[in-house]
Amino acid sequence: MSKKVIRWGIVATGGIAEKFAAACRFESARTGNSELYAVASRSMQKAAAFAQAWGIPHSHGSYKALFSDPAIDAVYIATPHNLHAELSIQALKAGKAVLCEKPVSIVAADFYPVIETARKEGRFFMEAMWMKFNPAVNKALSWVHEGILGPLTYLRSDFFLHAPYDSTSRLFDPALGGGALLDVGIYPVTAAILFAGKKRPAHIDAFLDKDEAGVDRYNRMHFTFDSGLKADLSSAITLHGIDQLRSLVVLGETGAAVLPLFWMAQQALLLSPTGETLETFDSPFPCNGYEYEIREVERCLAQGLLESPVQTWDDSIMVMEILDQIRQK
Repeated sequence: MSKKVIRWGIVATGGIAEKFAAACRFESARTGNSELYAVASRSMQKAAAFAQAWGIPHSHGSYKALFSDPAIDAVYIATPHNLHAELSIQALKAGKAVLCEKPVSIVAADFYPVIETARKEGRFFMEAMWMKFNPAVNKALSWVHEGILGPLTYLRSDFFLHAPYDSTSRLFDPALGGGALLDVGIYPVTAAILFAGKKRPAHIDAFLDKDEAGVDRYNRMHFTFDSGLKADLSSAITLHGIDQLRSLVVLGETGAAVLPLFWMAQQALLLSPTGETLETFDSPFPCNGYEYEIREVERCLAQGLLESPVQTWDDSIMVMEILDQIRQK
């Protein structure tokens, strides 16, 4: 019996869609489990140009047309944040498995109907939190789970980038879910929850520095967990992102783990309590890192799962609810 090849449709044609297309094409050549089949944009010209650039056989001038194509098995949604939930629901109702870029919604209340639809339609849905499938991240987690670090005491995670102000950019448009917290702050928050054992913080302190449009350009957060773990997190879109401000440090009573460029880490360092390097784990990306989340979708669909056990629906909902709490502070 021949294996089932997943025919992917890409929704939107921006930079992150290009990264997914590159990874999907890489995986197609590596295993043949996935195939780039179609792309859609609200501009037929953009869709056709993207299709030509990436060797995609079909292009559509509307998202609805792509969702209506019966040959497509799964879609990757790469639009601005404000459209994620709406398009996920449309795709699920059209019978497609959905991999949706993070965050799936701007507020948690808009996320709940997505999961309700996935459950009702019996379709696979996953938020594309690619960091959680990263081998280096999972190596650091294994050190925690094996007790090598001892009880965790402190976590520090930052994600700074410098984007020149552009009023037309989604980063600076509140209607498009602009701001540091939703775009890059979701990574430190997710990392803290992940290393805390997928537990909610017992207490949250937060500060958001907002511009005149209400977009947070910088934020900082402090989480306290029932275990005693404390986490200091921050993110920015208008501050220079030197590598020291884009890392993850996890301290325990008997050791520490460091992930440089943690959201796209290709290395994990195990340190002694006094800072000596005990182990270095190097894991260069075969393509660009997006291949790992594609492999997870392939695995889940092959097993008939509706959600990933690594990035569950509850995982995504918890983080969105925490982001709501942070903004309410």
